[in-house]
Amino acid sequence: MRRVKKLSTALFVLLFCTGAFAQQKYGHINSDEILNAMPEFKQMNKTLESKRMQYASQLQRMYEDYEKKGAELQQYGQSMMQAIAEERKYELDSLQMAIMNFEGSAQEEVQKLQQKLLKPLNDKYLKVVNAVAKENGYTFIFDLSTNIVAYYPEQSGDITDLVKQKMGIN
Repeated sequence: MRRVKKLSTALFVLLFCTGAFAQQKYGHINSDEILNAMPEFKQMNKTLESKRMQYASQLQRMYEDYEKKGAELQQYGQSMMQAIAEERKYELDSLQMAIMNFEGSAQEEVQKLQQKLLKPLNDKYLKVVNAVAKENGYTFIFDLSTNIVAYYPEQSGDITDLVKQKMGIN
């Protein structure tokens, strides 16, 4: 009798687990492909390229000014009074620092603009991914281009708290 009870319990657990796993449906997407196909993404890239070109042209003028002042100092430096020559060297050093600072801030500004413009696109595509996943009964959707999970149900069996508790972490 005990043996039959154990066997039936094991069979029940096996069927329950098989049923639970059979209900899970996995899918994958390529967010890069989706974003690149969006007209808004193409417009975002045009805006970013325009901003980059503005910064590049401003930087080019700074480089030209630096080269011009450097050439003048090279050509006439020995005939200048020492105080003037030192002042010109100081100007060159200051201009070089300004160029480096400008390059860094320009890159940072372009990255911030890109993040700002990309957020609504990501939100839009993730909203659609969530809708498609729910409509088609997917449990998880994996994004192949970023190696992250793009969709998962709110009650997905997150065991983070259990692991932290077992490790004695609050």
